[in-house]
Amino acid sequence: MRSLLAAFLLLPLVGCVSTGDIELLHREITDVGKRVQDLGRQTSGRDDLQAMSSQLADQNAQLLRSNADIRVQLDELRNQIEMLQANLAATNQRLASVSHQLAASRDRLGASADPPADPAAATAPDQFEPAQLYNTAYEDYLRGNFDMAIQGFSEYRRRYPTTDLADNALYWIGESHYSKREYQQAIDIFTELLNTYRTSDKAAAALLKKGLAYLELRDRSQAVIHLQYVIYEHPGTPEAELARGRLASLGVRVH
Repeated sequence: MRSLLAAFLLLPLVGCVSTGDIELLHREITDVGKRVQDLGRQTSGRDDLQAMSSQLADQNAQLLRSNADIRVQLDELRNQIEMLQANLAATNQRLASVSHQLAASRDRLGASADPPADPAAATAPDQFEPAQLYNTAYEDYLRGNFDMAIQGFSEYRRRYPTTDLADNALYWIGESHYSKREYQQAIDIFTELLNTYRTSDKAAAALLKKGLAYLELRDRSQAVIHLQYVIYEHPGTPEAELARGRLASLGVRVH
């Protein structure tokens, strides 16, 4: 284009340029202008394409976050359903225990008219007392009487520290503190459970709730660490899926 402008400026000096040459020069200048405009439109089109690509990437990221939130909600709903099923099983167990107690009471009343053949039999401890104490504390938890639940489960652990439900009682003490928003106390209880009952069937749930309690205390680093522990130490469990969903909502990828 510079050569064309130079030629145009030299026209008066030469003095021998024809009309045809001038028209040809005008056409070339016009063609160059159109090419410049076309290049400008192409550049603008690339900018628009980049803007659209960036917008689509933002929308895709937002959709992934929404899907993660939905997954967390579904996992929490599934966990609630499992807890309700567990509560129903515990209620059925308590009803069966009460029925056995009533039957045993009737038998003792019927036998009270005659002297017992074995004096030690009359002073035998009630074998259903541990289950009754545990179930009563659990019912208090379900009804939202968390202070009474803590008291009942603590009494159960004091009286029956070696039973199969001792670790469960400790877990529900932690859950009661969590429900009362006493997150640090809940963390301490869950830590005690994990240290004392390493093979407990409540270990995964205790580790999950410990991570969630840290999250409530806005300690993100400890929350992420404990939620990752749930996935690595208890893979394939419902608690691991809940932990994975919560980590996704925090923007943490777990492979």
